[in-house]
Amino acid sequence: MEVEQDLRTASDRVMRTLERLHELETEKRGIEPGTARFRKIAREVERLSASVFADTHAQEQLAERTVVLREQAGVVLQPIDDIEPSREIQVILAEWRDAERRMSEAKPNSADHARAAADADRLRAEYRRTYQSVSSPSTKGRSTG
Repeated sequence: MEVEQDLRTASDRVMRTLERLHELETEKRGIEPGTARFRKIAREVERLSASVFADTHAQEQLAERTVVLREQAGVVLQPIDDIEPSREIQVILAEWRDAERRMSEAKPNSADHARAAADADRLRAEYRRTYQSVSSPSTKGRSTG
């Protein structure tokens, strides 16, 4: 279910950012205040903190969607730890290209064409979610040196 993967992606993003924040704060504690390096790390901490706020806001919106799914549709979702993490983006892209190739080679309106089109649609959505996760502001600008 897409909302489950969105929850996993959002949670993974927050955890990665918090880990990076911990690394930066630990490093900053050992640097003389007032230096260029100290200021640069402080700015990065501020930027990452803002991205955590944005990501947790997105998680809250997803949580509200899960309430609707549970109460109105009776859908019971897995805990985030039980949801498989996103696959490598290169793998998804290769499978998506293959599905597009199969679709172009299949006879229109055939079962093979329909399967390939469904695969392409599913992989396009997975690629979009994974790309958004990978290109999140909380994962950019990690170099502070």
